[in-house]
Amino acid sequence: MNDKEKNKDNNPKALSEKIAGFFNRANEIGKKATSTIQENAKSFSEKSKENQRANQLKRYNPIFPEDYKSKEFALPYVVQIVDDVVRKDVEVCKGAIGWLGKEDKMQILHLYDEAIEFSGIKFIPNAECNAIYYADSCDRSRYIKIDCLFKLAHDERLAELKHIAYSLGAKKCSIEIVEGDEFSQQKSVGGNLGVAKIVGAKVQVNRKDESSQYRRGCIVAEFEGSNTPKKPTLKWFKHDDNIKNLIEMRCSKKNAIKSETLELEGATSATMSQKTAISIDAILSKLKAGGGVSVEKNVKKENHSKLIFCVEF
Repeated sequence: MNDKEKNKDNNPKALSEKIAGFFNRANEIGKKATSTIQENAKSFSEKSKENQRANQLKRYNPIFPEDYKSKEFALPYVVQIVDDVVRKDVEVCKGAIGWLGKEDKMQILHLYDEAIEFSGIKFIPNAECNAIYYADSCDRSRYIKIDCLFKLAHDERLAELKHIAYSLGAKKCSIEIVEGDEFSQQKSVGGNLGVAKIVGAKVQVNRKDESSQYRRGCIVAEFEGSNTPKKPTLKWFKHDDNIKNLIEMRCSKKNAIKSETLELEGATSATMSQKTAISIDAILSKLKAGGGVSVEKNVKKENHSKLIFCVEF
């Protein structure tokens, strides 16, 4: 170090500037470190909030209008109408129209009562809070209340058979209905029927060893008849070979057929499978809904029913 540099270091002003520069650099480093810490803390906080929201969304699984209208959204077969107040205080559910749940491997849309009109779903016979509805297999815009489902299906089958007869130009048709549980059907096959007493639309069957009850009735319709048959629109019987053959014979063979009697098994036009019925019963039990309806019992009864369809041209 030369004399000039020694004099510079010994100069109080230069020394002061040097110290000030040191502290300025230290201050800048400190500010940068503080800023980095603050940014990291903010980033961590935001990430924590995002994770918390993601967990809440996963837990509550809300459905928003844009989700519902999305092409990717598949409407479940089961819908329950619920009061929107049940989740009004849940932040991630604000603006939702309901939520998706799952019971016994079946998805359920819990739809807020305020979103019924928005959903575009037609609830039959009406929209009722806390009620459970099942999709019409042929029209997914219709959802039918569980405790009305099987009666409606039964009435629709009868109406469809009359529509078939009319479309094919029939002069007369009759539909005999026999419904019963598996036990009574087995007994009937055995031939141990005893005496049958008709009471309205029911038949009381008395046996020596057992007694059982099943529904039976007959509907008769007469038409003017026509020799220009038209193929009817089918819903419940579109997969029934007997009905399809009748339509083909009447429409393709120049009215060759004059009369026909068909025995239609209930299982061929079932409302749902027994497996599905068991799952829905589990849902009804879990949600304490359905008014004591046993879907599985109705499916068994339906599967062991018969429709005897007689038509004359």
